[in-house]
Amino acid sequence: WVILTRNLVAGFHPQNDNEKSADSNALQLNEASGVKKAMSEASGKIYIPPYSGVRLIECQDHFQLVPVPAVRPMYGYGKIKASKATIDPDDPNSEPVWDDLGPDEEVWVVMQWFQYEDGHREQGDIAFSRPEMTEEHVRENMERMRRSDNYTREDMLAMLQCYQHKQEDRDYIEDNYPNYQTEPDPRDTDAYDVYHARLKVMEELQPKTVALIKIANATKGPEKRKVAEREAVQSFAAELAHYFTKEERDAWQRSNPLGISWMRELANVFDKPRRQLDPINHELALNWLREKYNDQTAKQLSESIFKRVFRWLAPGFTMTADFIKKRRERLGLTTKRKPGSAEK
Repeated sequence: WVILTRNLVAGFHPQNDNEKSADSNALQLNEASGVKKAMSEASGKIYIPPYSGVRLIECQDHFQLVPVPAVRPMYGYGKIKASKATIDPDDPNSEPVWDDLGPDEEVWVVMQWFQYEDGHREQGDIAFSRPEMTEEHVRENMERMRRSDNYTREDMLAMLQCYQHKQEDRDYIEDNYPNYQTEPDPRDTDAYDVYHARLKVMEELQPKTVALIKIANATKGPEKRKVAEREAVQSFAAELAHYFTKEERDAWQRSNPLGISWMRELANVFDKPRRQLDPINHELALNWLREKYNDQTAKQLSESIFKRVFRWLAPGFTMTADFIKKRRERLGLTTKRKPGSAEK
């Protein structure tokens, strides 16, 4: 059988307008946070799906808050004419998969599609099988496709270690297996501290959205939690008003309508300067564990951070050990150096 794979964008990311920050000590959301425009467009009309909540997501070079689509995968199988079973179903001029079959002969097709809460559908993977295949075999192919959808991000990353992969393979995982972050067990102090440090960084940009995420995390009842999560979706749109075009805001309002209070918040955001992220805080929270910053002295840490973010700093800025120590303490990040080791 022949499988044609398509990407599904896991979340909407506000547009990257390539605008540089006027404040050299601040970080625009679209600069180091890697925000990109990734929306479905049909007939020139922007489609933004309904969202069920907002989550913290970790990527290779940034973290950010993203809304999570209210969507579920669906599967089915049937028959189509061989002339419709082409190498690229999106290209009307694409060659058929099999050149030894007549155009009106029927072949089997297994399909995956994504069903959104508002009824919108987007096609996913497609698998074609020759007409001589039995229906039982086709059903097995459908179940195989369903099982592959259950692979975790960790499963997919582990597979990359089995062959010499390309960057596009890793990008596929980033697009289709997003690294959503949930609040860790407090007993895992390292992970717990980093998670909350990242939320503190995002508070600079989306304070009310972060507050609602914390409320949702602390809410046990599923229905009450759902209310907080839906509220966070409205907050997300209002607090990032500067990052959307008018067409994007209109599309958002169609699928995720803002209540009166959040419309007021959106208007209030427009009346103020664009919010920004602090590059130093972002780097600390992003790589505190990944780069083992938690094992460094304050002097080593100040040098490491400066090398990463110097292009966003004002000319002549000096990053002292005391300065970086106060920053990481403000974020709640605890050093893991052995007792007795010098702070500086």
